Amino acid sequence: MIKIVLIAGPSSSGKTSFVHRLSVQLRVNGLKPFPISLDNYFLPRDKTPKDEFGNYDFESIDALGLNLFNNQIIKLIQGEEVELPIFNFKKGEREKNGKIVRLEGDQIILVEGIHSLNDRLTKEIPKDNKYKIYISALTQLNLDEHNRISTKTRHF
Repeated sequence: MIKIVLIAGPSSSGKTSFVHRLSVQLRVNGLKPFPISLDNYFLPRDKTPKDEFGNYDFESIDALGLNLFNNQIIKLIQGEEVELPIFNFKKGEREKNGKIVRLEGDQIILVEGIHSLNDRLTKEIPKDNKYKIYISALTQLNLDEHNRISTKTRHF
């Protein structure tokens, strides 16, 4: 049975680094991790919600394609093939040439993103398949990393 590990935390908390490190440890123990970033499930820019100042609200769960994510995870759990999205931050849209994958029954999906623990994200996924992890860096480390990452590097 395919299991899903949902990894959440604030911006610049080390989620992606944690997923890489966890993947190494799982492989060392004979398991087969499959990482998925929620960043690739953003809605096209014209459908992205805006905040009260008219700025794009990328931190809203409504900025994600929840139905697409749920449908793809369900299909992966059922052993079906899916084409994973790739979000192009410069263009503000998903690209059509995503990776086509089918998982084996003993793989572990590692989902990384600020909304990974939000039940709206995984409402269609059986509870028996889900494990949840919350990570947070020390405040100063988090601020240092956050201040180094500007919106310019993400091409918003």
